[in-house]
Amino acid sequence: MLSPRIANAAVLSIAAGAVHVAASNSHLDVGPLGVLLGLTGVAQLAFGVLILIAPNTRGLQIVAVVNGLAVFAWGLSRTVGLPLPGEAGEVQSLGMQDVTAAVLGSGAAAFAFAALKQPTRERSLSIWVTATVAAGLTLIGVFFPHHHAHPDQAVPVAEAGQVADRLPHDEARALLALSARSPLPGSSDHSHGSGGGHGKGFEEPPPLVPLDDAERAEFEQQWAQATSAAQAVSTLEAAEAAGYRQASTDAPGLGAHWVKWSLVDKPFDPAKPSMLLFKERRYSQPPELVGFSYWVASAAEPEGFAGPNDTWHAHHGMCFIDGWLRSENLEVRDDCADTWIDASDLWMLHAWPVPGSTNRWGPFADMNPSLCGVPPNTPDILKCNPDER
Repeated sequence: MLSPRIANAAVLSIAAGAVHVAASNSHLDVGPLGVLLGLTGVAQLAFGVLILIAPNTRGLQIVAVVNGLAVFAWGLSRTVGLPLPGEAGEVQSLGMQDVTAAVLGSGAAAFAFAALKQPTRERSLSIWVTATVAAGLTLIGVFFPHHHAHPDQAVPVAEAGQVADRLPHDEARALLALSARSPLPGSSDHSHGSGGGHGKGFEEPPPLVPLDDAERAEFEQQWAQATSAAQAVSTLEAAEAAGYRQASTDAPGLGAHWVKWSLVDKPFDPAKPSMLLFKERRYSQPPELVGFSYWVASAAEPEGFAGPNDTWHAHHGMCFIDGWLRSENLEVRDDCADTWIDASDLWMLHAWPVPGSTNRWGPFADMNPSLCGVPPNTPDILKCNPDER
Protein backbone atom coordinates (compact mmCIF):
# COMPACT_ATOMS: atom_id res chain seq x y z
CA MET A 1 0.00 0.00 0.00
CA LEU A 2 1.31 3.44 -0.95
CA SER A 3 2.31 5.50 2.07
CA PRO A 4 0.16 8.64 2.43
CA ARG A 5 3.33 10.70 2.97
CA ILE A 6 4.80 9.49 -0.31
CA ALA A 7 1.49 10.02 -2.11
CA ASN A 8 1.21 13.56 -0.75
CA ALA A 9 4.82 14.35 -1.72
CA ALA A 10 4.21 13.03 -5.23
CA VAL A 11 0.96 14.93 -5.79
CA LEU A 12 2.37 18.22 -4.51
CA SER A 13 5.59 17.85 -6.53
CA ILE A 14 3.60 17.18 -9.69
CA ALA A 15 1.42 20.22 -9.01
CA ALA A 16 4.44 22.46 -8.34
CA GLY A 17 6.05 21.19 -11.54
CA ALA A 18 2.94 22.01 -13.58
CA VAL A 19 2.94 25.58 -12.25
CA HIS A 20 6.66 26.02 -12.94
CA VAL A 21 6.31 24.76 -16.51
CA ALA A 22 3.43 27.19 -17.08
CA ALA A 23 5.48 30.01 -15.52
CA SER A 24 8.49 29.33 -17.74
CA ASN A 25 6.56 30.47 -20.82
CA SER A 26 5.91 33.94 -19.39
CA HIS A 27 9.53 34.27 -18.22
CA LEU A 28 11.31 33.48 -21.50
CA ASP A 29 11.93 37.22 -21.95
CA VAL A 30 13.95 37.25 -18.71
CA GLY A 31 16.97 35.41 -20.10
CA PRO A 32 17.91 32.17 -18.29
CA LEU A 33 15.14 32.52 -15.70
CA GLY A 34 12.53 31.01 -18.02
CA VAL A 35 14.79 28.07 -18.84
CA LEU A 36 15.55 27.50 -15.14
CA LEU A 37 11.84 27.47 -14.29
CA GLY A 38 11.13 25.03 -17.12
CA LEU A 39 13.86 22.59 -16.06
CA THR A 40 12.77 22.77 -12.42
CA GLY A 41 9.17 22.09 -13.41
CA VAL A 42 10.11 19.08 -15.53
CA ALA A 43 12.18 17.62 -12.70
CA GLN A 44 9.35 18.10 -10.18
CA LEU A 45 6.86 16.48 -12.55
CA ALA A 46 9.08 13.55 -13.53
CA PHE A 47 10.19 12.51 -10.04
CA GLY A 48 6.73 13.15 -8.59
CA VAL A 49 5.29 10.67 -11.10
CA LEU A 50 8.18 8.25 -10.42
CA ILE A 51 7.58 7.95 -6.67
CA LEU A 52 3.84 7.78 -7.24
CA ILE A 53 4.22 4.79 -9.58
CA ALA A 54 7.28 3.11 -8.05
CA PRO A 55 8.04 4.46 -4.54
CA ASN A 56 11.74 4.25 -3.66
CA THR A 57 14.18 5.96 -1.32
CA ARG A 58 16.33 7.54 -4.05
CA GLY A 59 13.29 9.03 -5.75
CA LEU A 60 12.05 10.47 -2.46
CA GLN A 61 15.46 12.00 -1.82
CA ILE A 62 15.45 13.67 -5.22
CA VAL A 63 11.88 14.98 -4.74
CA ALA A 64 12.87 16.41 -1.36
CA VAL A 65 16.05 18.07 -2.71
CA VAL A 66 14.56 19.40 -5.97
CA ASN A 67 11.56 20.95 -4.26
CA GLY A 68 13.63 22.22 -1.35
CA LEU A 69 16.11 23.90 -3.71
CA ALA A 70 13.24 25.35 -5.75
CA VAL A 71 11.75 26.96 -2.65
CA PHE A 72 15.19 28.20 -1.53
CA ALA A 73 15.84 29.74 -4.98
CA TRP A 74 12.41 31.37 -4.89
CA GLY A 75 13.25 32.94 -1.52
CA LEU A 76 16.56 34.27 -2.89
CA SER A 77 14.88 35.66 -6.02
CA ARG A 78 12.44 37.66 -3.88
CA THR A 79 15.04 38.99 -1.40
CA VAL A 80 18.58 39.40 -2.78
CA GLY A 81 18.24 38.06 -6.33
CA LEU A 82 19.62 34.95 -8.02
CA PRO A 83 23.23 34.80 -9.30
CA LEU A 84 22.06 35.11 -12.92
CA PRO A 85 22.95 37.72 -15.56
CA GLY A 86 20.76 40.71 -16.45
CA GLU A 87 17.14 41.03 -15.40
CA ALA A 88 17.08 37.37 -14.32
CA GLY A 89 19.41 38.26 -11.44
CA GLU A 90 17.35 41.19 -10.20
CA VAL A 91 15.01 40.90 -7.19
CA GLN A 92 11.68 39.69 -8.56
CA SER A 93 8.26 40.91 -7.45
CA LEU A 94 5.75 38.66 -5.71
CA GLY A 95 2.86 37.25 -7.71
CA MET A 96 0.09 34.69 -7.38
CA GLN A 97 1.91 32.20 -9.60
CA ASP A 98 5.28 32.17 -7.84
CA VAL A 99 3.72 32.09 -4.35
CA THR A 100 1.55 29.13 -5.42
CA ALA A 101 4.59 27.23 -6.75
CA ALA A 102 6.48 27.96 -3.52
CA VAL A 103 3.62 26.67 -1.34
CA LEU A 104 3.27 23.48 -3.39
CA GLY A 105 7.03 22.92 -3.47
CA SER A 106 7.29 23.45 0.29
CA GLY A 107 4.59 20.86 0.88
CA ALA A 108 6.25 18.35 -1.45
CA ALA A 109 9.62 18.76 0.26
CA ALA A 110 8.07 18.49 3.74
CA PHE A 111 6.18 15.26 2.97
CA ALA A 112 9.19 13.74 1.22
CA PHE A 113 11.48 14.48 4.18
CA ALA A 114 8.85 13.10 6.55
CA ALA A 115 8.53 9.90 4.52
CA LEU A 116 12.31 9.47 4.54
CA LYS A 117 12.53 10.07 8.29
CA GLN A 118 9.65 7.81 9.37
CA PRO A 119 8.80 5.51 6.45
CA THR A 120 6.72 3.08 8.55
CA ARG A 121 4.30 5.58 10.08
CA GLU A 122 1.06 5.75 8.14
CA ARG A 123 -0.78 8.57 9.90
CA SER A 124 -0.71 11.57 7.60
CA LEU A 125 -2.92 14.09 5.89
CA SER A 126 -5.46 12.36 3.68
CA ILE A 127 -4.31 12.05 0.08
CA TRP A 128 -7.72 13.25 -1.06
CA VAL A 129 -7.36 16.47 0.91
CA THR A 130 -3.88 17.00 -0.50
CA ALA A 131 -5.01 16.24 -4.05
CA THR A 132 -7.93 18.66 -3.78
CA VAL A 133 -5.73 21.47 -2.43
CA ALA A 134 -3.02 20.76 -4.99
CA ALA A 135 -5.51 20.79 -7.87
CA GLY A 136 -6.96 24.12 -6.74
CA LEU A 137 -3.55 25.75 -6.33
CA THR A 138 -2.36 24.36 -9.67
CA LEU A 139 -5.33 25.91 -11.47
CA ILE A 140 -4.55 29.24 -9.81
CA GLY A 141 -0.88 28.99 -10.74
CA VAL A 142 -1.51 28.04 -14.36
CA PHE A 143 -4.32 30.47 -15.15
CA PHE A 144 -3.02 33.50 -13.21
CA PRO A 145 0.51 33.89 -14.57
CA HIS A 146 2.96 36.28 -13.03
CA HIS A 147 3.88 39.32 -15.13
CA HIS A 148 6.97 41.38 -14.46
CA ALA A 149 6.40 44.86 -13.25
CA HIS A 150 7.31 47.50 -15.83
CA PRO A 151 7.20 51.14 -14.81
CA ASP A 152 4.35 53.05 -16.35
CA GLN A 153 6.17 55.85 -18.12
CA ALA A 154 3.14 57.38 -19.78
CA VAL A 155 2.92 61.17 -19.61
CA PRO A 156 0.55 63.79 -21.02
CA VAL A 157 1.27 64.64 -24.65
CA ALA A 158 2.17 68.19 -23.65
CA GLU A 159 4.97 66.80 -21.44
CA ALA A 160 6.27 64.16 -23.84
CA GLY A 161 8.90 66.41 -25.40
CA GLN A 162 9.40 69.59 -27.34
CA VAL A 163 7.40 70.29 -30.49
CA ALA A 164 9.85 69.80 -33.37
CA ASP A 165 9.76 73.05 -35.35
CA ARG A 166 11.08 71.48 -38.53
CA LEU A 167 8.22 68.95 -38.68
CA PRO A 168 4.71 69.77 -39.94
CA HIS A 169 2.57 70.52 -36.89
CA ASP A 170 0.41 67.38 -37.24
CA GLU A 171 3.52 65.20 -37.62
CA ALA A 172 5.18 66.81 -34.59
CA ARG A 173 2.05 66.10 -32.54
CA ALA A 174 2.01 62.50 -33.78
CA LEU A 175 5.62 62.06 -32.63
CA LEU A 176 4.73 63.44 -29.19
CA ALA A 177 1.70 61.16 -28.98
CA LEU A 178 3.94 58.13 -29.57
CA SER A 179 6.29 59.36 -26.88
CA ALA A 180 3.51 60.03 -24.37
CA ARG A 181 2.02 56.58 -24.17
CA SER A 182 3.04 53.41 -22.38
CA PRO A 183 3.51 50.11 -24.24
CA LEU A 184 0.41 48.30 -25.42
CA PRO A 185 -0.88 45.70 -22.91
CA GLY A 186 1.25 42.56 -23.10
CA SER A 187 3.82 44.09 -25.45
CA SER A 188 6.57 43.89 -22.82
CA ASP A 189 6.38 40.08 -22.92
CA HIS A 190 7.47 39.56 -26.50
CA SER A 191 10.97 39.40 -27.92
CA HIS A 192 10.33 40.92 -31.32
CA GLY A 193 11.42 38.14 -33.56
CA SER A 194 14.95 38.94 -34.70
CA GLY A 195 15.67 40.89 -31.57
CA GLY A 196 16.65 44.51 -31.13
CA GLY A 197 18.23 46.47 -33.95
CA HIS A 198 18.69 45.28 -37.49
CA GLY A 199 18.61 41.55 -36.85
CA LYS A 200 21.92 39.95 -37.87
CA GLY A 201 23.18 43.11 -39.56
CA PHE A 202 25.24 42.68 -42.71
CA GLU A 203 24.61 39.03 -43.38
CA GLU A 204 22.85 37.51 -46.36
CA PRO A 205 19.46 36.15 -45.30
CA PRO A 206 18.38 32.57 -46.01
CA PRO A 207 16.59 31.79 -49.30
CA LEU A 208 12.98 32.87 -49.56
CA VAL A 209 10.32 30.34 -48.64
CA PRO A 210 8.23 29.41 -51.72
CA LEU A 211 4.66 30.73 -51.62
CA ASP A 212 1.58 28.79 -52.55
CA ASP A 213 -0.70 30.09 -55.31
CA ALA A 214 -2.96 32.10 -52.99
CA GLU A 215 -0.03 33.66 -51.13
CA ARG A 216 1.76 34.48 -54.36
CA ALA A 217 -1.27 36.23 -55.82
CA GLU A 218 -1.77 38.29 -52.65
CA PHE A 219 1.93 39.11 -52.40
CA GLU A 220 2.15 40.25 -56.01
CA GLN A 221 -0.81 42.57 -55.47
CA GLN A 222 0.75 44.01 -52.29
CA TRP A 223 4.14 44.42 -53.96
CA ALA A 224 2.56 46.22 -56.89
CA GLN A 225 0.93 48.64 -54.43
CA ALA A 226 4.29 49.27 -52.76
CA THR A 227 6.02 49.80 -56.12
CA SER A 228 3.35 52.28 -57.18
CA ALA A 229 3.70 54.13 -53.87
CA ALA A 230 7.48 54.31 -54.34
CA GLN A 231 7.05 56.04 -57.68
CA ALA A 232 4.84 58.66 -56.03
CA VAL A 233 7.49 59.66 -53.46
CA SER A 234 10.66 59.04 -55.46
CA THR A 235 12.06 62.55 -54.90
CA LEU A 236 12.71 64.57 -51.76
CA GLU A 237 10.25 67.20 -52.94
CA ALA A 238 7.49 64.62 -53.28
CA ALA A 239 8.40 63.02 -49.94
CA GLU A 240 8.32 66.37 -48.15
CA ALA A 241 5.01 67.28 -49.76
CA ALA A 242 3.60 63.97 -48.45
CA GLY A 243 4.66 64.82 -44.87
CA TYR A 244 7.92 62.87 -44.55
CA ARG A 245 10.90 64.44 -42.78
CA GLN A 246 14.43 63.14 -42.31
CA ALA A 247 15.02 61.48 -38.93
CA SER A 248 18.46 59.89 -39.31
CA THR A 249 21.72 60.36 -41.14
CA ASP A 250 22.73 58.20 -44.09
CA ALA A 251 23.53 54.76 -42.65
CA PRO A 252 25.69 52.28 -44.64
CA GLY A 253 23.53 49.51 -46.04
CA LEU A 254 20.28 51.38 -45.35
CA GLY A 255 20.31 55.01 -46.34
CA ALA A 256 18.70 57.88 -44.43
CA HIS A 257 15.33 57.35 -42.76
CA TRP A 258 12.57 59.83 -43.61
CA VAL A 259 9.59 59.37 -41.29
CA LYS A 260 5.92 60.27 -41.52
CA TRP A 261 5.02 60.04 -37.84
CA SER A 262 1.27 59.99 -38.34
CA LEU A 263 1.57 56.63 -40.16
CA VAL A 264 3.53 54.85 -37.41
CA ASP A 265 0.43 54.14 -35.32
CA LYS A 266 -1.63 52.91 -38.30
CA PRO A 267 -2.18 49.27 -39.38
CA PHE A 268 0.14 47.81 -42.00
CA ASP A 269 -0.56 49.08 -45.51
CA PRO A 270 1.90 48.21 -48.30
CA ALA A 271 1.13 51.51 -50.04
CA LYS A 272 1.69 53.64 -46.93
CA PRO A 273 5.15 53.06 -45.44
CA SER A 274 5.87 55.14 -42.37
CA MET A 275 9.49 55.53 -43.47
CA LEU A 276 11.30 56.11 -46.73
CA LEU A 277 14.96 55.17 -47.19
CA PHE A 278 16.98 57.66 -49.25
CA LYS A 279 20.56 57.13 -50.35
CA GLU A 280 22.70 60.26 -50.41
CA ARG A 281 24.53 60.78 -53.68
CA ARG A 282 27.61 62.88 -54.41
CA TYR A 283 28.53 65.38 -57.08
CA SER A 284 25.46 67.56 -56.49
CA GLN A 285 23.05 64.77 -57.41
CA PRO A 286 19.84 64.62 -55.36
CA PRO A 287 19.29 61.77 -52.87
CA GLU A 288 17.76 58.64 -54.35
CA LEU A 289 14.84 56.66 -52.95
CA VAL A 290 16.05 53.08 -52.43
CA GLY A 291 13.58 51.42 -50.07
CA PHE A 292 10.81 51.50 -47.50
CA SER A 293 10.71 50.84 -43.78
CA TYR A 294 7.34 49.95 -42.28
CA TRP A 295 7.01 50.82 -38.58
CA VAL A 296 3.80 49.47 -37.07
CA ALA A 297 2.38 49.59 -33.55
CA SER A 298 1.20 46.15 -32.45
CA ALA A 299 1.33 43.95 -29.35
CA ALA A 300 2.28 40.98 -31.56
CA GLU A 301 4.24 40.68 -34.80
CA PRO A 302 2.10 42.31 -37.50
CA GLU A 303 0.53 40.52 -40.42
CA GLY A 304 2.48 42.18 -43.20
CA PHE A 305 3.12 40.92 -46.70
CA ALA A 306 1.64 37.56 -47.65
CA GLY A 307 3.82 34.60 -46.82
CA PRO A 308 6.48 33.98 -44.14
CA ASN A 309 9.36 35.92 -45.70
CA ASP A 310 8.85 39.36 -44.13
CA THR A 311 10.88 39.25 -40.91
CA TRP A 312 10.12 42.10 -38.53
CA HIS A 313 12.55 43.50 -35.98
CA ALA A 314 12.53 46.11 -33.22
CA HIS A 315 14.31 49.14 -31.82
CA HIS A 316 13.87 50.11 -28.17
CA GLY A 317 14.19 53.20 -26.00
CA MET A 318 14.69 55.68 -28.83
CA CYS A 319 15.61 59.32 -28.15
CA PHE A 320 14.76 62.03 -30.70
CA ILE A 321 16.01 65.62 -30.59
CA ASP A 322 13.92 67.95 -32.76
CA GLY A 323 12.75 64.87 -34.70
CA TRP A 324 16.28 63.51 -35.24
CA LEU A 325 17.27 60.12 -33.83
CA ARG A 326 20.14 60.65 -31.41
CA SER A 327 20.35 57.34 -29.52
CA GLU A 328 18.46 54.19 -28.65
CA ASN A 329 18.32 51.50 -25.96
CA LEU A 330 17.51 54.09 -23.29
CA GLU A 331 15.35 52.37 -20.70
CA VAL A 332 13.73 55.39 -19.05
CA ARG A 333 12.32 58.67 -20.26
CA ASP A 334 14.63 60.74 -18.03
CA ASP A 335 17.65 59.52 -20.00
CA CYS A 336 16.47 61.45 -23.07
CA ALA A 337 16.76 65.23 -23.24
CA ASP A 338 13.81 65.65 -25.59
CA THR A 339 11.40 63.06 -27.04
CA TRP A 340 11.71 59.43 -25.85
CA ILE A 341 9.78 56.53 -27.39
CA ASP A 342 9.62 53.27 -25.46
CA ALA A 343 8.97 51.48 -28.80
CA SER A 344 8.48 48.05 -27.20
CA ASP A 345 5.17 47.82 -29.07
CA LEU A 346 6.61 48.97 -32.41
CA TRP A 347 7.71 46.57 -35.14
CA MET A 348 9.87 47.46 -38.14
CA LEU A 349 10.23 45.87 -41.57
CA HIS A 350 12.61 46.92 -44.34
CA ALA A 351 11.34 46.38 -47.86
CA TRP A 352 12.96 47.13 -51.22
CA PRO A 353 10.17 47.67 -53.80
CA VAL A 354 11.67 50.74 -55.50
CA PRO A 355 12.03 50.23 -59.27
CA GLY A 356 15.70 50.30 -60.23
CA SER A 357 16.91 49.74 -56.65
CA THR A 358 16.24 46.02 -56.24
CA ASN A 359 18.06 44.39 -53.33
CA ARG A 360 19.88 41.30 -54.59
CA TRP A 361 19.53 39.79 -51.11
CA GLY A 362 15.76 39.76 -51.37
CA PRO A 363 12.76 42.02 -50.85
CA PHE A 364 12.95 42.01 -47.02
CA ALA A 365 16.69 41.87 -46.27
CA ASP A 366 17.77 43.87 -43.22
CA MET A 367 20.35 45.70 -45.34
CA ASN A 368 21.12 46.32 -48.99
CA PRO A 369 24.69 45.35 -49.98
CA SER A 370 24.64 47.81 -52.90
CA LEU A 371 24.39 50.65 -50.36
CA CYS A 372 27.60 49.74 -48.56
CA GLY A 373 30.00 51.58 -50.84
CA VAL A 374 32.20 53.86 -48.75
CA PRO A 375 34.75 56.50 -49.67
CA PRO A 376 38.49 55.87 -49.12
CA ASN A 377 39.91 56.23 -45.59
CA THR A 378 36.53 55.55 -43.96
CA PRO A 379 37.06 54.09 -40.44
CA ASP A 380 36.37 50.37 -40.26
CA ILE A 381 33.61 50.86 -37.70
CA LEU A 382 31.58 52.81 -40.27
CA LYS A 383 31.77 50.09 -42.94
CA CYS A 384 28.76 47.79 -43.09
CA ASN A 385 30.43 45.10 -45.22
CA PRO A 386 32.86 42.96 -43.17
CA ASP A 387 34.78 42.19 -46.40
CA GLU A 388 35.73 45.87 -46.62
CA ARG A 389 37.18 46.01 -43.11
